[in-house]
Amino acid sequence: MNLLKKVYLTIEGYQMIRPGETVLCAVSGGPDSVAMFHILRELSEVPQPAWKLHVAHVHHGLRGAAADEDEAFVRELAGKAGIPFHSTRVDVRGLQKKERISMEEAARKLRHEFLRKTALQVGAQKIALAHNMDDQAETILHRILRGTGLRGLKGMAPIRLVSKRHDLFTVRPLIETERREIEDFLKARKAAYRTDLTNLDTTITRNRIRHKLIPLMESEFNPRVKLALVKLGQTAASFYLFLRELSRDFYENVRMLSGEGEVCLSVEEFGKLPPAIQTLIIDRSLQDLLGRVPHLNFEHYLRIIGLCGEQAFQKAVCLPRGLEARREGYILKIAPSPEPPPPLRFSPRKLAVPGRTVLRKLDVQIETEIQEGRIVGFKDFIRSKDFSEEAVDLDRLKGPLTVRLRAKGDQFVPLGSRHAVKLKKFFIDHKVPRALRDRIPLVSDGARIIWVVGYRISEDVKITESTRRVLRMRVRRIEAPEPAS
Repeated sequence: MNLLKKVYLTIEGYQMIRPGETVLCAVSGGPDSVAMFHILRELSEVPQPAWKLHVAHVHHGLRGAAADEDEAFVRELAGKAGIPFHSTRVDVRGLQKKERISMEEAARKLRHEFLRKTALQVGAQKIALAHNMDDQAETILHRILRGTGLRGLKGMAPIRLVSKRHDLFTVRPLIETERREIEDFLKARKAAYRTDLTNLDTTITRNRIRHKLIPLMESEFNPRVKLALVKLGQTAASFYLFLRELSRDFYENVRMLSGEGEVCLSVEEFGKLPPAIQTLIIDRSLQDLLGRVPHLNFEHYLRIIGLCGEQAFQKAVCLPRGLEARREGYILKIAPSPEPPPPLRFSPRKLAVPGRTVLRKLDVQIETEIQEGRIVGFKDFIRSKDFSEEAVDLDRLKGPLTVRLRAKGDQFVPLGSRHAVKLKKFFIDHKVPRALRDRIPLVSDGARIIWVVGYRISEDVKITESTRRVLRMRVRRIEAPEPAS
């Protein structure tokens, strides 16, 4: 099929661009965006549909003279066609350092902000992005590798709302077009474009997927694997949209009276729902707070849902954009992270084994019991336990147990790991809010941490086939703590 007709049918099918609208065309100078520019320009010259084009280009300041040449190329491309040109230079490294995000994320954030601002300035209703079908397949595969849910599986939306107030959308006219079709189109038109050599850098994960993983999958497993991934995305999108509509009523039933800038959910009602609906309620809560749903990985959802199990004491999960999800009794609250509380003065306490140790300053108590001989029902215990319970091999302990808070330089070997990690890194990796890190009890035998309470035991003391004596530990919240003496 003629590529112009194919893109036209994509635009018509998704109602991407309507007659008379203004479209801001994002052009980097690469083959995809240059092809999109030529196609949209030619289609805009047809009496129906007809739209007005503007061209936007972002100089990321990362590639020196090559980036200068890209900007000059796009400026000339727009100039020859008599189309208004808009460009900017952004400080990607500065934003990366300031917000401690990846270079790719910083560039994307600055690029999208410029496109949105420029679109509003010129009165555009649509921002055209040049992602193609190959990009969609790579995006879906990348998200699978990182761990994603149904929302992530659906890939990039062909059309997406940017600003409801300004009726502004991003559109992807090439989303059903393969990269080879774009290359053939440019070759037939003898159209010049720029080549970004960083796209060949396989130290970047996305490039490794494009140049190594997908070719391997095509040659060894399925020559049409990209199409299979796109179909998976389309299926996921249809299920996601259905479940999202279904979740509206559940959200209203689960949501409780909330203060400004927060969403409070009933733990009891939320906990009754299937995980698919729970994840969409989390998305809707974030949408209400931020106006959009930030990227969450599958682990985020699991940890938030995990807060609603049988909880022993208050926990929280760090979320993007300075938010956190926190369990407060019978309420699951999603709100901005609070300021860290003042340092807590807490002296190490000897843990009663067996027995009960009350830690009033932490509002928790830890109960221990020893189980000897054959461990009956232990596998059932492992399957059914939540984060408030743990069991270790008593004979692998080196001495009396104590409970303390973290100290500078603390390390331990998490269950399932072969090497010690810094406790600070463990907390960061497990999305533990900064405000909670200095209040999490640590059970240790001497200098060795054997249980980061509520999170993980040490690999050094795990149960094995040779275990004969087990120490079971459980932490509980003290619901009404007495004043500390």
